[in-house]
Amino acid sequence: MKRTSLIVAACVALAAPGLAAAQSGDLWPNKPVRLLVGYPPGGASDTISRLIGQELARMNNQSFIIENKPGVGGMLAMSQVARAPADGYTLGLAVSGSLTTGPHLQSPKLYDPLTDFQTIGMLAKTPMVLLAGPTSGYETVDAVVRDAQKRPGELMFASGAQAFELALQLFKSKAHVDITAVSYQGGAPASIDVMAGRAQLMVDTIGAQQANIKAGKLKPLAVLDSTRSRIMPEIPTMAEAGVKGYEALGWAALVGPKGMPAPVVEKLNGQLQQILKSPEISKKLETLGFEPWPGTPQFMQKTVAAEYASWGEVVRTSGMANR
Repeated sequence: MKRTSLIVAACVALAAPGLAAAQSGDLWPNKPVRLLVGYPPGGASDTISRLIGQELARMNNQSFIIENKPGVGGMLAMSQVARAPADGYTLGLAVSGSLTTGPHLQSPKLYDPLTDFQTIGMLAKTPMVLLAGPTSGYETVDAVVRDAQKRPGELMFASGAQAFELALQLFKSKAHVDITAVSYQGGAPASIDVMAGRAQLMVDTIGAQQANIKAGKLKPLAVLDSTRSRIMPEIPTMAEAGVKGYEALGWAALVGPKGMPAPVVEKLNGQLQQILKSPEISKKLETLGFEPWPGTPQFMQKTVAAEYASWGEVVRTSGMANR
């Protein structure tokens, strides 16, 4: 018994440095890391995940494998992240729609965005913008509000996603107008009808509609963030355009399953902040319509909680949850 105890003690002593290294995050990652993306290849979310994944692979000398799992508005991938082992080898590219708006509109919910994930860090903002068609005659948000008040329910809003319709519902509430939403299968078909004059308005990200804006095919009336966009700083905010208290922000971030080792989270967050400070990465993100937005896991957690609560109220008051 004494000899056995000595052997066990020796083994524990030999293993202690390795255990300490694992607990500090030094041994992570020692195998490929999966990064799940809830959208098809080629889109903005896929592109940003590959850009960030490539940099993380370089910094960690390990593969970060992008796995596209489209479905349920990005929430299918997030549900798989939530159920994965919390060992740091399954991560997810989360967007605002999959954590703060989509879960309110999905029944039954696939996950709880406040309790099922470990927030790792924000990656970038993707500013949304209110757009009018070239034949609408609208040059300002005030012109839209005045016309909508004269013609309740007659103005048509082309909605390419539930998140964009929620942005409209918030606008209707803040500006006290009645505008009719028509659903489309994505921003591209929605923009076609707005450019053709079959609908007067739409919301999309600046990145998705940069080409049409620059070509004069769509008129940007206001960005929906509380601050102007670095990508197109000439566009006023909704508050500057006269709709006070309005803010609708799109973003992308990195999450993992709840219970991830704290040292791994800390290591990843530090690496993300390094990546996002790179002028080269910043420039690449801006060409995609994103603005670098680094922050701590705690900042991300507070942002998700606040936006989840505020969008939940918009969903309840608009009646969208009952559709």
